[in-house]
Amino acid sequence: MRPVLLILANRITRNSEDAEDVVQEVCLKLWHRCRTCGDPDNLEAYCVTMTRNLSVDKIRKRRPEGTEAELMHTEEEAYLPDKLMEIKEEHALIHRIISLLPPLQRQILRMKEIDGYETEEIVEITGIAAEAVRNNLSRARRRLREQYLMCRKKSETAEYLRLREIKQEAL
Repeated sequence: MRPVLLILANRITRNSEDAEDVVQEVCLKLWHRCRTCGDPDNLEAYCVTMTRNLSVDKIRKRRPEGTEAELMHTEEEAYLPDKLMEIKEEHALIHRIISLLPPLQRQILRMKEIDGYETEEIVEITGIAAEAVRNNLSRARRRLREQYLMCRKKSETAEYLRLREIKQEAL
């Protein structure tokens, strides 16, 4: 079964070294389980499921460590104050728009884009059909994009009017 598990792990992790590590860990866990509890009822299904889960865990561990505050601190060092203020305003705007989405769309969007879950994992967690997850995700992204662009357009119009007013006052 090792070659099949390697192919699966490699397909998920997209890294041959990580795939090797995952399959090695599956073999060790299987060996320990067989010694303590006996063979699983369906060995192939057990190994495939464990490989899939460990591969996903391996991907999640690749993400940058640290809290959001630490990551923002790193960003702060890279930008000038005015640019940093723009970035913070953009983040706040996006978070406000997301908070206004319908609850299911908001949950699915956060799980997919922020938490990094795959569609299949979202299906398992929420208990809704894969097609419904994809539809809700598409609607959430579209609504987020539309609201964002609308807010940016209003902001640019307000800025234009403000600058025009200042220019007229100067004349």
